[in-house]
Amino acid sequence: MSNFRHTALASVINLAMLGIPDALAADSEALERRIRELESRLAKMDQLEARLEKLDRASALPAKPSPATAQALPNSSPSPEVAKLNQKVNILERKLEVQEEVNTGAFKKLPIFEAGADGFKITSSDKKHQLRIGSTIQTDYRNFVGDNPPAWIPGSPGFYGGVGPSSIFLRQARIILDGYVFKSIYFKIMPDFAQNTNTSNLLPDAYVDFAYVPQASLLVGKYKPSIGLERLQGDTNTAFLERAFPTNLAPNRDVGIQIHGAFAMPGYKIETAPGPIDTKNAFTYQVGITDGTGDSGNAFGSGGPTNSFANNKEFDGRIFAQPFQHSGYEWLEGFGVGLSGSFSNPDHQTLQAQKTPLGQSQFIDYTSLNANTQAGARTVTANGNSNRIYPQAFWYKGPFGLMGEYVASTQTLNASGAGTSTVNNITQTNTAAQVQVSYVVTGEDNTFDGVKPLRNFDPFNGSWGALQLAARWTQLNVDSDTFKILDPTKSASKAIAGTFGANWFLNKYALIRFDYEYVSFDGGAGTSRTTGTGNKAVTTYFIANRPSEQVISTRFQLAF
Repeated sequence: MSNFRHTALASVINLAMLGIPDALAADSEALERRIRELESRLAKMDQLEARLEKLDRASALPAKPSPATAQALPNSSPSPEVAKLNQKVNILERKLEVQEEVNTGAFKKLPIFEAGADGFKITSSDKKHQLRIGSTIQTDYRNFVGDNPPAWIPGSPGFYGGVGPSSIFLRQARIILDGYVFKSIYFKIMPDFAQNTNTSNLLPDAYVDFAYVPQASLLVGKYKPSIGLERLQGDTNTAFLERAFPTNLAPNRDVGIQIHGAFAMPGYKIETAPGPIDTKNAFTYQVGITDGTGDSGNAFGSGGPTNSFANNKEFDGRIFAQPFQHSGYEWLEGFGVGLSGSFSNPDHQTLQAQKTPLGQSQFIDYTSLNANTQAGARTVTANGNSNRIYPQAFWYKGPFGLMGEYVASTQTLNASGAGTSTVNNITQTNTAAQVQVSYVVTGEDNTFDGVKPLRNFDPFNGSWGALQLAARWTQLNVDSDTFKILDPTKSASKAIAGTFGANWFLNKYALIRFDYEYVSFDGGAGTSRTTGTGNKAVTTYFIANRPSEQVISTRFQLAF
């Protein structure tokens, strides 16, 4: 009988120690009362056992009992009270076992909540489903140095090009929800609430990636078309506040369908990398079809798609290789090279004005037309064959980083509308290039996916985070035929920018950036004089270089 007592007590103690399920916690007083009753009953059972033992000793048989007596002793039944107690203890033991089984099953179904170095996550108990909650907040201060021209107002003489005012503004305010369901279906939803965000980019990303087979995954929704290398780099991981000129000649975001895949070096496993960019594997490719937004365009807004599927879809493709991964050549393992391109046939697509990288001031305006070739209210659009070719490469080794890309974007410009024109269509090929170099002076690894400090900022313990220095040259050239349609005193034919930056990583999430940029222009300013009248009117342009632009900008960023 002692065994029953010990087993019951152990079961009750285990049940009390669990204490986690809400039902048991809410009824703790009843459970304690039941424990006291059980202990009382077990104490009575101990007394009964003691009495039985005395009774047995008092009625002890001889040393050699008769066969009949010996046979009867083992089969003797306990008293009714003992049997009743035994039954109750057995019932209680079974109830405790059932409750333990229920509790164990409930615990197995509970989700896993994480809040740590990798952000905030909710994962199902079977690890098949996960939701990650993140955010990006960027607050910028932009200051123009020296005498900068005022913003140019179309139709107002004496004003050209121009820059925006020095200001403090919210660059990004994004909520990021991403994760996966059934292990292989990935998703991302990222709205942006920044005050400078136009209607075309209130929802930068919203896609689903069916990654059942890493060699051929299906991406659908709104995402970054896989063309420009720096554009594909995360917005919080770039070496500078704003991207270089080649990004101006590629789409920003678009709605479409993409097939992408990855392959690893022989003997190594393919790493899952959902979304439009993969820097984890040795060889990757992306092939897609999108609505088509034009250079620097966004879906659903200015420069976005407005026409039917047949005339305004864009086909793009990209291949990228890191041929020295796991090769043993340590200095070359972080080297990657690729080629991307696109072609489309837009139907009178709106053209985006070209802007400087850091100052975001306009220097190519498709609304100011050449008076000698355009008369009346005429509009310039992209209408006809368009294509891009985009070689790209990066190299990261330890604290050192290098990135370069070049793009040639060809499109057909059409001038149409009320009035007359001697030039209706021209083929324009604009080119852009950039080379950027960066170095992490505190010794951390420099990567395409950003810098992670070895020690977080903690001045009370002598830790100051990580510091990255960067420099960049970038240039954009405008096709000379463009000025058969555009006013050469309102649009520059070339812009060259030099940028210097310092990035202070307080920790994995917090970052403070400092950038200085100097931009020089060819053309884009000057005066004009018109002689003659009517059909004999001729406008002579006296082209001058637009004044150089100097900008200092600071960004405070939190991204997790």
